[in-house]
Amino acid sequence: MTGIPQIMGVVNASIDSLTGGVDAATAAVLASEMVGAGATVLDIGGQSLRTDRVELTIEEELANVVPVLEAVLPIADGARISIDTYRAPVAEAAIGLGARLVNDPSGLIDPSLADLIADHDVDLVLAYSRATPKIRMERSSLVGDPLADCRVFLRDRLGTLAAAGVDSSRIVIDVGPDLGKSPEQTVAILRGVSELRAELGDHRYLWALSRKDFIGALIEKPPSGRSAGTFGALAAVDMRPGDIVRVHDVAGTAEFFEVRRAIAEGIKGALDLPEAVRYD
Repeated sequence: MTGIPQIMGVVNASIDSLTGGVDAATAAVLASEMVGAGATVLDIGGQSLRTDRVELTIEEELANVVPVLEAVLPIADGARISIDTYRAPVAEAAIGLGARLVNDPSGLIDPSLADLIADHDVDLVLAYSRATPKIRMERSSLVGDPLADCRVFLRDRLGTLAAAGVDSSRIVIDVGPDLGKSPEQTVAILRGVSELRAELGDHRYLWALSRKDFIGALIEKPPSGRSAGTFGALAAVDMRPGDIVRVHDVAGTAEFFEVRRAIAEGIKGALDLPEAVRYD
């Protein structure tokens, strides 16, 4: 992979999120910083998927996310707005405000989302997940062959979307790291994405790897200590032009890909280190 992928910055509006959530004013500042650092997509969610918190009502989720959307949209500066939700009413409200991407981490647990996407001609992130949102899956409930099941699941949901009239160019596939999977299953699926690409056709992929539990299991660090592990995961996966990376640290991710691009593609002309940044 050469070049720099689209970077999706995470703007959580739920206090239950791992990053604590933001109010409307703070969200506007954070979004502006992320766009300035290189984000071309801003992913705004009103409910965390944490399984140690109760599920919000639709009204509560809307109360969290709508003020943040209203604050961020005017200063997005060309970045696309994504709504992180598995509920059609929340997605519809966000689309009405200007969101152009629906990031559904459930894999269409709300079947009416398919028609909504078709009717509004917006993009959809289709995630592979057998989990019910907000409910932790025990190991005894996990599938035996996650990569094979992922193929079956995604083919079925792609068929559902096609039947609803959603053009395949509108679909971004997310293999769902951590979603209804053990850490080793997540690693197995990430290693198998090249096979999925060959079998499922020409789709963009969302890499939602930032601070995930499988990284924590590998390096035994809490979410705040998983940045280096996140970069390791981004370096290892089969990423291709047009893909999107969903991250909390936009600036660090942009720098990571800039260095990777330079080494992969080479440098034309001289590359000098400014004296101002030579030493701390």
